[in-house]
Amino acid sequence: MRRQGGQALAEVALCLPVVLALALGTVAVARVADARGGLDAATAAAAQAAARAPDAATAANSAQSVFSASVAAYGLAAPSLVLDLGGFARGAVITASATARVAIGFAPVPGLPATVTLTAHSSARIEPWRSR
Repeated sequence: MRRQGGQALAEVALCLPVVLALALGTVAVARVADARGGLDAATAAAAQAAARAPDAATAANSAQSVFSASVAAYGLAAPSLVLDLGGFARGAVITASATARVAIGFAPVPGLPATVTLTAHSSARIEPWRSR
């Protein structure tokens, strides 16, 4: 009986690092997926807000404020938004591109970087019937 108790301890000692690495890796993947979804949603919301604005200056300001408010809930570091208004004419396409970093270095896991840089792109068309 004593020999089997030692065998169980050896099995736990061998499997525990693998199980911990899998658990931490799963948490890191879930965190990156959540941040990617948030960045995609914030970028799309910024493009839509710019497309509904009455002029180019208001479009840039409203897109930036919507983006900042949306991205704040996801714990992203250094979020930035680049907006291409496409001349801001009826029927033009507004393109929004965003980048941000998400920290996954909460536990030192060999092979995992401390941060991951995410990018997102979205576009919205200004309605051709809108008056400016």
